[in-house]
Amino acid sequence: MIPKIIHFCWLSNDEFPPLILKAMATWKEVLPDYEFIHWDTNKFDLESNIWVKQAFETKKYAFAADYIRLYAVYHYGGIYLDTDVEVLKSFNDLIERPYIAGAEIEGVIEAGVFGAEKNTPWVKQCLDYYDGKTFINPDGTFNTLTLPRIMMQQITKTHSVKELPPHEINVEEQIRNDKTLYLFPKDYFCAKNHGTGQLENTQNTYTIHHFAMSWLPKKTTRLPNLKRKLMTILGVRFMNNIISILGLRKLKRLLSKN
Repeated sequence: MIPKIIHFCWLSNDEFPPLILKAMATWKEVLPDYEFIHWDTNKFDLESNIWVKQAFETKKYAFAADYIRLYAVYHYGGIYLDTDVEVLKSFNDLIERPYIAGAEIEGVIEAGVFGAEKNTPWVKQCLDYYDGKTFINPDGTFNTLTLPRIMMQQITKTHSVKELPPHEINVEEQIRNDKTLYLFPKDYFCAKNHGTGQLENTQNTYTIHHFAMSWLPKKTTRLPNLKRKLMTILGVRFMNNIISILGLRKLKRLLSKN
């Protein structure tokens, strides 16, 4: 059984942006009976892991949080949430399972929302990726492989991956078939289109990951955020046609002049 613990990371001294505050407000509203553990530099010893230390010191906080979330869920058990995840309904009907995980896209795990019992083997496999690794490469570049790719790379060494809704895989089967990682479909934990910014929640949806990209500089997020707003106003098909005609680079140059 997964303990009623919500882990989250916020490593900088910056205040929470409004979108983050709005998302996190839903946690205590929907999950009043859960414990919340804030992982920061007081909770996690930076000197204990060179990857985390280097990522933190270069202000690449999301990559430091990649390790810490795995560490937290493996050593404590519970559910990890990115701070821009909105919770719509309680996980109480899911926590009897040994773990819960969903798809971000087909066949790829959503790394911003997942949970497991303490000492779950596949979580340890993901954590093992970081053994002996540094965030800063010998040539001075950063090791920026995304966490969903890392997790799938590690998990598929020993597990097959199947995407099934909860009603098609009961707790006993999930425990017995321990060499298969079961992912719930995208609408369970990741009910927002990353490209368009449009909500795709259904009656199955527990969480919406808003992909706030709060760890990136504003100049990096300006174009994707503007593209999402235009898609909302003008429609996805219209904007995709504009992008296909002009090309994304030309569109970027055009928008940057405004």
